[in-house]
Amino acid sequence: MSSTLPVLHVGFHKCGSTTLQAALFGRHPQIDYLGEPREEPRSTEAIRLVRDSCYVEERKRIRFDPERSRALWQEALSDVAPGLVPVFSKESLTQPEFYAAPDDPNLPERLRAVVGPARIVIVTRHQIRLIESLYLFHAKGVHVEPAQQWLDARQEEMHQYRFHTVAQSFVAAFGRDNVAIFPFEDMKTDAKSFARRICDFIGVDSQHGADLIAGERRNQRVSQRYLAYSKIRKAFGLYIPIGRMMPEAMRRSFNEFVAGGREARIELPATFVAKMEDYFRDDNRKLARDWGIPVEKYGYPV
Repeated sequence: MSSTLPVLHVGFHKCGSTTLQAALFGRHPQIDYLGEPREEPRSTEAIRLVRDSCYVEERKRIRFDPERSRALWQEALSDVAPGLVPVFSKESLTQPEFYAAPDDPNLPERLRAVVGPARIVIVTRHQIRLIESLYLFHAKGVHVEPAQQWLDARQEEMHQYRFHTVAQSFVAAFGRDNVAIFPFEDMKTDAKSFARRICDFIGVDSQHGADLIAGERRNQRVSQRYLAYSKIRKAFGLYIPIGRMMPEAMRRSFNEFVAGGREARIELPATFVAKMEDYFRDDNRKLARDWGIPVEKYGYPV
């Protein structure tokens, strides 16, 4: 069993998690990776039991059973080879359905009761860009709501992107030295440096991590062409992708064309943007003050 502290990468969604999981955590030789997409079943069940005990919606909530969850977690860690760092990554651990408010301590405290001492990795992103990316991800689905309708239905969820407030709940549970925040924008501008800092924090070779992540970008935003194609298809009720009806060579060329070109852009309603900027402003200033996150450099609302 590894004698090093396990690592929990807790998200957020649309903050480069897929790249970290596939390119860094899943390939680094000094990491025993337990998380998505090839999840170790015992650790996954242990964390799922913790998470599902924190559902805000009572009908979905299960009873918290720390003994069962702790036993599953320890079984998983018992198979980690000495010298390897166990890393578990699950974006849903910061999802709004598990927090009554951004400072809700339940999930971090219950994680601490189950996994014991651990290092916590949090990746943040400019909140408006994050919300845009979430909507574009939604737009890939079968039934697409107009942006304003989609936003109106999710007003309550936006509180979770007060990153400083959420991070403080993990600090209270795991200790300040065991929590680190990394802005997604650093991954986009200097992926190698971003990877080195994460590797240094979790205790694995940083240069190897930098080499692994260089040039990697997974689960990228859809293209403007794809978004237009998707809207047209759904407007006519064509929920089966048109490409499936083409010969293979033609389908491949069609898919490459649709996926190419510039990334999709979405203009969120100005009133919504102004409201969200006011809402996140103070929390972002605390991110800069307490964590040294260069929020002004990346245009976060301040």
